[in-house]
Amino acid sequence: MKTESILSALLALACAALLPAPAHAQQVFDNLKCYKIKDPQKPKQYTADLVPKLTHDFQTELGDRIIGGFLKKGCRIKVPAKFFCIDVDVENAHDVLPPYTPAQWTVDGPESGERLCYKLICPPVPSQELPVIDAFGNRVIQLRGRTDYFCTPVVRQNPADAPCDMAGNGQCGGVCPAGQVCLATSPSGCGCVQQSEACAVSQTCGDGFCGGVWETCVTLPGGGCGCAHPPG
Repeated sequence: MKTESILSALLALACAALLPAPAHAQQVFDNLKCYKIKDPQKPKQYTADLVPKLTHDFQTELGDRIIGGFLKKGCRIKVPAKFFCIDVDVENAHDVLPPYTPAQWTVDGPESGERLCYKLICPPVPSQELPVIDAFGNRVIQLRGRTDYFCTPVVRQNPADAPCDMAGNGQCGGVCPAGQVCLATSPSGCGCVQQSEACAVSQTCGDGFCGGVWETCVTLPGGGCGCAHPPG
């Protein structure tokens, strides 16, 4: 599928709102702008059941299954990622030719957040028609019965040279004074502590600090301290 087609599909799914906003209106970043990327992740495939929110239009598409002792392939997500998408607000959308007619509709939608998009292969399903409206008009589109991309939320890591802080994934990182390390000092924050207070070298496991705010410093079965996720 061409890049332009992928972006059009993403915009429709995000309920894009591309009309110029009045000066007093609050910006709504409910459109997606996607970049082609080079992802260093090693090639790999994952399988998953994909459950739609709108079950009256779409059905759950299953991942791999073992049926009668044989593998039945289902939906597969192929790593590495192909696109990175960000939320944007679009202003002054209009035809490129005179009389420069503005986009027709305003369709507000939720902000999707940053996304990575992966190649997705699922077994074919029956094609169907779907009436839609976006900034470029109302029409009936045809879903061709096959998938192309799977887009998942992402969070960004803190830059290595940034001050100690928590990234969106709850992992602590960043620069600390000499002799200190950036670790989780509470369930909701990070701070610089002495290297001797890190869980792995702590003399008392219950007092050690871990790298993630969701982690707890515990006594390992073989002795010593280590960070673990809470049970459940």
